Amino acid sequence: MADGGDRHDADDVGLKEESIQAKTGDFSNWMSKLPPRLCCEPLKNIAIPGSHDSFSFYLDDTSEVAAGSPDTVRNLVSVFGATAKKIVHNWSVTQSLTFKEQLDHGIRYLDLRVSTRAHTSDLFFVHGLFGNTVESGLREINEWLDAHPKEVVLIDFNHFYDMSAEDHQILVLQIQQIFGDKVCPLMDIDKSALNVLWDNKWQVIVFYCHDDTTIDKTQLWPSNCIQSIWPNTTEAPKMVNRLEAYLTRGRPNDKFYVSQGVLTPTGTTILQRISSNLKDVCAPVAMKNLLFFLKNKSIGPKGINIVIADFIELDDFVSKVLALNPSE
Repeated sequence: MADGGDRHDADDVGLKEESIQAKTGDFSNWMSKLPPRLCCEPLKNIAIPGSHDSFSFYLDDTSEVAAGSPDTVRNLVSVFGATAKKIVHNWSVTQSLTFKEQLDHGIRYLDLRVSTRAHTSDLFFVHGLFGNTVESGLREINEWLDAHPKEVVLIDFNHFYDMSAEDHQILVLQIQQIFGDKVCPLMDIDKSALNVLWDNKWQVIVFYCHDDTTIDKTQLWPSNCIQSIWPNTTEAPKMVNRLEAYLTRGRPNDKFYVSQGVLTPTGTTILQRISSNLKDVCAPVAMKNLLFFLKNKSIGPKGINIVIADFIELDDFVSKVLALNPSE
């Protein structure tokens, strides 16, 4: 754990200062290239780029409507069938890249939603429609980690649909079997620095937003270990204002902190642009305003931590988040 002086130094660095990784454009191993001082900082005190609905590249536009979808979506699909599914797909996909490609781009926080599915025992990623199986996605992440032994990925299971206690146990077992000794156990958040994780060969922190499951699982970090700010708006100025307001009020000292730089379309938004998609309508303006929000921000106990976005390849998002981490 770094002392207070180091954290204050980190606080003084804004978005304008480029990190080593930002200068080289190589983000596949950016954690291993951080300066020693930041490797001693708790992970909650450094800037970490993440993706929103990270799995959505894999959504299947021929699948049935997934649990958690509004009744309006279900009714639309029941009447218009495959045509409506294409529309749902266009507005549910938030990422153009696979897990591996996102990790290669520098993403280190993954936002996951899981559901059961009729007529199968497999668990699936979902957002409007069904995506790939959870097992296949976790194996893809684990294979990437095998090739990048000093990189750490924060995996946030924050929405569950139609899952029984037994289903949760199945998912936890998959996590344990696939990642094995890579999983970082629940610990004092102020000790969760890269140098500590490296010494123990831990590469995965698993947040699991289901307290009945985490209560006796030391390898899962419960929901009270992370705060995520969702602006819940279609308007970019409101998005920025809400992110600013929460940050200004002060972050909790004992949690990871997520700033969601996303716009959430309403039914009206979609109907007005029914032939378009989230990437063309919402993502560009959300990204432009998210990067405006990040200007002159700093890292540290009261600063920026995890920042997530849709279509993370846009506008050098990863580079600009990582530029908050000083190079010396």
